[in-house]
Amino acid sequence: MVKKLNSLFVNKLWRSALLKALVFGLGLFGVYFFHFSFSAFFFFALLLVWIYFSQLPERGQFGVSFLVLVVTALSSLGFLADSFYPAILVCLIFSFLFYLLLGLTDLIFENRRAVYLFFNTCLFLDVFSLFFGADKSKHYLFINVLLFLAVYLLFEECFNFFRSASHSAPLVVHNQRFISLVFSFLVLELFWAVNLLPIGFINSALLLALFVFLMRDFVLIYFSGRLNRRFFTNHFIIFIILVIFIFANSKWSI
Repeated sequence: MVKKLNSLFVNKLWRSALLKALVFGLGLFGVYFFHFSFSAFFFFALLLVWIYFSQLPERGQFGVSFLVLVVTALSSLGFLADSFYPAILVCLIFSFLFYLLLGLTDLIFENRRAVYLFFNTCLFLDVFSLFFGADKSKHYLFINVLLFLAVYLLFEECFNFFRSASHSAPLVVHNQRFISLVFSFLVLELFWAVNLLPIGFINSALLLALFVFLMRDFVLIYFSGRLNRRFFTNHFIIFIILVIFIFANSKWSI
């Protein structure tokens, strides 16, 4: 009986999360369709407030991801002024990520850790794609501060999530604020180093996201006490394969 009630509860939340993600995608496209007018922004903001506060109390745990996802989605659409079909694709991608975020908040995923890691990696990739695609000759200081802050907050949220994701065996990252600061600085340095490579903004974002993926997994594995030779071997192989793939599919144009 209890299992049946839990199943009905999860099914209800699954449908609710899917509906909210679709509404989010439509609202996002509406902002683009009406050329980022004040009224479109206003109604979209009301929609976001309703979605956020209609979630379970666990929503506060993912507040950073919620904010970063929305800002990145709107900023990405801002670069697609006259690109109708790419704008639809962007709305679909962010609607999918928004669904994952709502699913994490509503506890509808059985393996929340794996889903969060996938979501977190995709969000980093979207953030990096936005920054690599932006005009970095203008607002140099603003871009540095914004990227540093976004990376720091996402790392901090990630470590906090893993600390509370499992009550039986919580994963505590010691000095997580210091580690987040160090990683944010390293990502910022890597951002400008990768930016010198003539491989295009998408491949640049993939390469930087790969570094973030490795740094984050190293910390999580280390503090979980599962760091061993197998981890280094597997991740080294993954790193080499993906780097070869990224460079092989780059146009190397200046």
